[in-house]
Amino acid sequence: MDEIVEDLLGTNNKSKNNNYNKPYNKNNNWKEQNRKRNEAYKKIDDMSFKLSKDGNLFTQYLNILSRFEKYSVGNCMLILETEPNAMQIKEKQDWIDRGYELIQDAKSITILEPNKANGKVYYNPKEEYDISQTNAPIPEEREYTDKDILLALFKDCKAKREVVDVLPNGEKGAEYVENENKLYMCRGLKSDYLLKTVIQEIARMEMQGVENGEMKEFKTYCISYMICKKYGLETSQFDFSNLPNDLSSKEKGKDIRVELDDIRTNFTTINSKIVSYFEQEAKSRKNKEQER
Repeated sequence: MDEIVEDLLGTNNKSKNNNYNKPYNKNNNWKEQNRKRNEAYKKIDDMSFKLSKDGNLFTQYLNILSRFEKYSVGNCMLILETEPNAMQIKEKQDWIDRGYELIQDAKSITILEPNKANGKVYYNPKEEYDISQTNAPIPEEREYTDKDILLALFKDCKAKREVVDVLPNGEKGAEYVENENKLYMCRGLKSDYLLKTVIQEIARMEMQGVENGEMKEFKTYCISYMICKKYGLETSQFDFSNLPNDLSSKEKGKDIRVELDDIRTNFTTINSKIVSYFEQEAKSRKNKEQER
């Protein structure tokens, strides 16, 4: 019988010497893994309380989340705790496969990677390195025009849109009226102000499932900040020095993270539409160039 088949059926005596029967070989140090996992959990919990009471630290957290929206709230906290200016992180081998090396004394970031086994999800510590810890060139940030951003924001917009001279509330800017499902926008405004008010109202539109109140406005404010930050708009007017009591007074770290995950989820929903728009535009331009 084929040796591989014998191994699978357990009829090959050689299989008894398989390394998987050794619980603590050099590649399978469960004690060390467990230590790192528990350490990461503690860092996440500590960071939850710190940033819920410190506006500057909270702003840094939002900066991380705007760059790593595909990472969990906990992993964004771990990145923040180790490398608050991180831009792009990968495993050591991933950098090597791309032709780059780690710098001397490179500092790793421990994150928690979800793995499913036996119907349960386990989180295993994983070492990654920011691009600043390698000899890879820092990529240039893409610049977006105001028109680009507006078109991307309107992609798959749920609301009807109307341009007016004055908003229904009598002010200038943008306003989403929920019972009409309509986004009103004033003509003749400076583009940066128009963009920021539109971003805020689209964020409010996505937060319809959240109960009205201080936390909804705060979450909308956070999402607006991250979108502006991600696409190169001025953010100096945003102020997180007074965090809402509903966040800072929570007694459990996991309750803080529930609120932060709501921000992350809604930000990702909006940003995914923006990203999709720019990807489609890039693909369309490429196809046109190939047709020439």
